[in-house]
Amino acid sequence: MVKIQKYLDKDENTRYKFRYYAGVDELTGKQCYIRRQGFTSEEDAKNELLKIEYLVKTNQYFKDVKSGKFGDVLDEWLALHKTRVKASTWRGIEKRVKKYVRPYFNDMYVDKITLRRCQDFTSKVSNKTPKSYVYVTGIVKNTLDYALRLGMIESNPMLYVIKPKPVQQVQDSSKHDNFYNRDELKKFLDTAKDIDFKKYALFRLLAYSGMRVGECLALTWHDLDIKNKTVSVSKTVARTEKGLVIQTPKTKASNRKISLDDRTIQILKEWQLEQRKQLLMLGINAMNKEQLIFSNNSNTFITNETVRGYIKQISKKAGIYQITTHGFRHTHATLLFASGMDIKQVQARLGHSKVQTTLDIYTHVMKEKQDEIGDEFARYVDL
Repeated sequence: MVKIQKYLDKDENTRYKFRYYAGVDELTGKQCYIRRQGFTSEEDAKNELLKIEYLVKTNQYFKDVKSGKFGDVLDEWLALHKTRVKASTWRGIEKRVKKYVRPYFNDMYVDKITLRRCQDFTSKVSNKTPKSYVYVTGIVKNTLDYALRLGMIESNPMLYVIKPKPVQQVQDSSKHDNFYNRDELKKFLDTAKDIDFKKYALFRLLAYSGMRVGECLALTWHDLDIKNKTVSVSKTVARTEKGLVIQTPKTKASNRKISLDDRTIQILKEWQLEQRKQLLMLGINAMNKEQLIFSNNSNTFITNETVRGYIKQISKKAGIYQITTHGFRHTHATLLFASGMDIKQVQARLGHSKVQTTLDIYTHVMKEKQDEIGDEFARYVDL
């Protein structure tokens, strides 16, 4: 017979508790006790005790415990997954888990999660974030895969959800693509040069190399080979919960050497001299190869947000529309295709690990080239 005990909490309030013997743990051979306390009345304690007695006797209590709540399984999977991804990737995962996954699944038992639940979640998330819902649902799928490996569930219902059909956005004729054509780029760079030489050098390098912004902001003068007119990309600046850090590039293919034109090399040489003068005035010695090519007044990393501010300032003064920081990478790729480069050359220069990535991103340019094939072929044959 379980005895319900009366006690006083830290505030001298009367509370009730009990300890219920639930048999022997099959795994450890130890006796199991279920403890509950904090009840404000003896009646509440009795009701909870009766509930636990029923669940234990009908083999439901430990079934639920062994099954586990989704949130607990998610915590285990996240702890393992954190060791396999970069800090910047992890930051994005944490945000999606907090905003979408936990509010929906956290307190559900994994063996009670049905296909209908997963489908409902997928549909709701795709409406809220159509461009990135696959990453959110991927977290749920991977967590349930982990539960499957642990033997907590017999199948993963996320494998059978019907993915929502992407909503076709009506093209707004007043909006522009996220890149500049040749004339727009020239106007942007000419304006940047009038405003500030550092900004001019930064955007010249971005537009003429196709580097990701994080890769460019991580460059030191040691990475620039003036004699051979190349720049080595082997790192990137990323934002984590600890702030801005250096980490390896996005993929293995992102480790690459990019050839630069004579004019860009000359601009960078001019900027190096100007940078040394500016930093010397601030009491900073920039005469070393580990000096960042582009830094702030404290001689530390420039942020992506700062670069966006530069673009806003320059585009406004130039009287052209504003693209994103990544838009300069798109600009470079688009102009590469326009100049006659083939898909493999563009892939290597951009550092894409798969040619399909290049194709998927720059379909609009490839279509334009396809439309011109008939005329190009006829001109060649009819010569």
